[in-house]
Amino acid sequence: MLVCWASIERHIIIFSQSIFQIRWKRIAFHYVPLSIAIFYTPTWCVAVIFIYNYVNDWNFYELLCTTPCFYGNKILANILLLIRVTYRSTRIRHNAERTKNNLIMTIQLLTISALFLVFRLPIAVTGLIQQFFDATFIIDIQFNIFFYLIYLIQLFLSLVCLVSLPELKKTTDMTIIRYWRHRNPISDVAAFHVASFMPVINK
Repeated sequence: MLVCWASIERHIIIFSQSIFQIRWKRIAFHYVPLSIAIFYTPTWCVAVIFIYNYVNDWNFYELLCTTPCFYGNKILANILLLIRVTYRSTRIRHNAERTKNNLIMTIQLLTISALFLVFRLPIAVTGLIQQFFDATFIIDIQFNIFFYLIYLIQLFLSLVCLVSLPELKKTTDMTIIRYWRHRNPISDVAAFHVASFMPVINK
């Protein structure tokens, strides 16, 4: 849900950036949706998994258990964003700074989309082949490897965001530099005290 709203908010950032200059609109269109996306999903999962009582209805004629459709909705907003940016770029002459910002945002979008595509494409392709051609096509590899690849998305998503966001990378580097600058004088003073007591210990 958070990624889905981020896909929608990209439209606002690119085509209606002035909205965030007004305080109440920034709260309404940025902070409120983010808060809902962050707190709604855990609350919904806890309610559905631990509170709501239901009985599984198994369909043994299906080859695979499919995922809910809302998992794939974010790709629609991302594709629409690329189409809209391309269409507007052909009609409106942007300045250099605006074009650079749009290019950076497009690269971020493609990088995150590529992450989802790389880890979900194997199971999608093998699932289609099994549905229409051979029901046992590399089924062992699918169950032992491909099913677990989708869990790597959450592990690599933070790294992809870090690489695709230059401002965040710069802030992280400055934080690490300040940490080491603050730590080195302390370690030097500690080493000085240890060295000063060494002759006493030797005696």
